[in-house]
Amino acid sequence: MHPELTDLTARRLAAGHPPSAIRTHILRGLPDDGTPVHRPGGLLRHLLRDVPPLAPVPHSTPPRDPEQPPPTAGLSSRLAALRECEGHHVQATLFRPVRDETFCPRCTG
Repeated sequence: MHPELTDLTARRLAAGHPPSAIRTHILRGLPDDGTPVHRPGGLLRHLLRDVPPLAPVPHSTPPRDPEQPPPTAGLSSRLAALRECEGHHVQATLFRPVRDETFCPRCTG
């Protein structure tokens, strides 16, 4: 069943559906009333094969140049003032720089 589910998912991706839309489609099809799912693979196959997805949203913005800083439009002023630390962290670490620091106080201290 794994190859079949992989193929069904690949078809959705090839049709222009982003992974987040496929995930939302699957979650929307799961029972939310506590009904047990006895055959999760069969349910997933049904959702990917038989339930039509929402129309994909066309990409209206061009891909961002990775060398450019991320856009801050739409961010709150609190988030726009944060910067990601360039130090070695398990997860991305944000900090509020005082000047033009690129490392958080934990990395410099």
